[in-house]
Amino acid sequence: MSRRSLHKQIHPLDIVYKELEETRFPITTSRKNISEEGVQAFTLGDVNYRGQEAVNFKTRGPSRYNKKFKSLYLALRRLIKWYDPTFKYTTIQVNKNVFCNPHVDKNNVGPSYGLAIGDFIGGNLVVEGTPYNIHDRFLQFDGTKGHWITPFQGTRYSIIWFTHTFKPPNPNLRDLVVTHEGLFKNGEMIKSYV
Repeated sequence: MSRRSLHKQIHPLDIVYKELEETRFPITTSRKNISEEGVQAFTLGDVNYRGQEAVNFKTRGPSRYNKKFKSLYLALRRLIKWYDPTFKYTTIQVNKNVFCNPHVDKNNVGPSYGLAIGDFIGGNLVVEGTPYNIHDRFLQFDGTKGHWITPFQGTRYSIIWFTHTFKPPNPNLRDLVVTHEGLFKNGEMIKSYV
């Protein structure tokens, strides 16, 4: 009997939960569409830089948190691949105890997946008036539709996998599609991110 077969396999959700519990969440005030106050949240994967000087006026690229929270980033990528191996996304939003007001994510394209984990009660995701229990459950939804979170008690982590629009200023770049796996032009990968 091999040594490997003696060990129980750890569920990908348990690995993510452990990583989240060990993560020191930054406070961000940039998410005015969900809260006027600072929230414990960060974004992984590809993000829009909005042409900031600090990143040489680039408009898009990897989140600075990809390296800072590398093991969490890898665990979240493995989790969604385990759940839905065909799902394509560019970005992962990670929140801790974020209560969000009704909002739409106008820059999202295609479906999103949401999941909440932790020791909490309440905290349903409401999409267009319909509440969904996403506690330890994946839900595919349209982030461009109105959505919010119901009140909750306890520690609630929420994770959203989604594709953020990329509107390149150069018309020659308009056929590009970015996923967590790489950069594609007309369906062919031209740069790998894996």
